Parts: sequence; C-alpha cells; structure tokens
Amino acid sequence: MIYAFILLFAGGMVLGGAWSFYRSHKPWWATLALAVVGLGLIAFSIWNLRAG
Repeated sequence: MIYAFILLFAGGMVLGGAWSFYRSHKPWWATLALAVVGLGLIAFSIWNLRAG
C-alpha cells in the first residue's frame, strides 16, 4: 500500500517535470516521454490501490 502512494507521488512529480519541459519549450519528444512515464506511474499506482 505504501508502495502505491510512493508511485503516485513519483508520477505526480514526473508529470510536473513534463509540464515544466512544456513551458520551457524543450523538445517535444522529451515532454511526451515524461508525460507518458508520469501517467504510467499514476495508472500503476491506482491499479495497485484498487487491487488492495
């Protein structure tokens, strides 16, 4: 359960990094990669929380 909350926090941090990349006009592929990783972490943490 704690692992899922750590993943949720990490996913939020990575999504924040993707937003920062977007705002500072970094390459689109780097922004997209961070967004995909962040959403994947959040999805995996929600899946872990729902699984119990």
